[in-house]
Amino acid sequence: MPSCHQRKTESMTEQLSLFQTPEAHAAGPIPAEADTGALDELFRQSGRWRSGCSFLELLEFISRFPAYSPLNGFLIHLQDPAATRVATPRMWARKYQRRLKPGARPIVILAPMSPVLFVFDIRDTEGPPMAPDAVLTPGLAERLPPRILDTTLHNCTIQRIAVREAQALSPSAERAIRLTPALRKKHAELGLEPNTRYLVLLDSGLSTEAKYGALILELGRIFCGHLGIDSDAWWLDRKDLDLERIELEAAAVAHLVCRRKGLATVPRGFLAECRENDRELLPFSLNAVFQASSHIEIMGRGPWRKPRKQGR
Repeated sequence: MPSCHQRKTESMTEQLSLFQTPEAHAAGPIPAEADTGALDELFRQSGRWRSGCSFLELLEFISRFPAYSPLNGFLIHLQDPAATRVATPRMWARKYQRRLKPGARPIVILAPMSPVLFVFDIRDTEGPPMAPDAVLTPGLAERLPPRILDTTLHNCTIQRIAVREAQALSPSAERAIRLTPALRKKHAELGLEPNTRYLVLLDSGLSTEAKYGALILELGRIFCGHLGIDSDAWWLDRKDLDLERIELEAAAVAHLVCRRKGLATVPRGFLAECRENDRELLPFSLNAVFQASSHIEIMGRGPWRKPRKQGR
């Protein structure tokens, strides 16, 4: 019987496959990467999120709905960008004693084990006044529960990703490395396990929150395919992307995951520069960003006991 983790990741793969359409293939791939379906086609053709500021606003919107996948957060934004709190009619009734107003407009999202799920924004409900809710309206915090970092680190090991702290790393030093025999020999002092596939280097002395943000940034590079693939990879080989797209996608993953965990701060880097200059962004894969973000979020929920492959 498939594990809970396998069912979740298989469901996400099935959900994303719903976006594959003949029209997306006819448009041709984004330069240097294979076609990734109608989600990326929509994102590439629309001008709504072309600037750094508008894209950050989209990420902030998606981050307000951590109970739903990043993909579903995007679907909510497409249908109702003014939404603030959404839930199913059953949740509104049972947990909040609220009912739908006549003519309430449903928001369609994807759901595990079924094609779609209908949720409604609080504007389309009526009932007792609501106090702030940690699920529907998460607040921002400065602290990350240590177990989330510890669990993520444990699950990195399960996926053959070694995470080590290093002193005096230069700003230009590679921090996510796909290991080759030569690189394994170069880092022999780290005592890497023979089956380790990737190495992530983090600056020593970081706080729990800063360490988590730095780790997520580098995991984003791995799971977006920026380092290529191996026999365990569920992601596409996208190592030939140009540096700007690589930095943008990794920064987007870090921003999404950190914000959806309630952190007030995220790794400062490429997205901060885009916001300050509000410059136009090159086309990139939102599909890759969402898949990587979802996988990393799952990594923080509980320890795995054996190697897992997403979508297998």
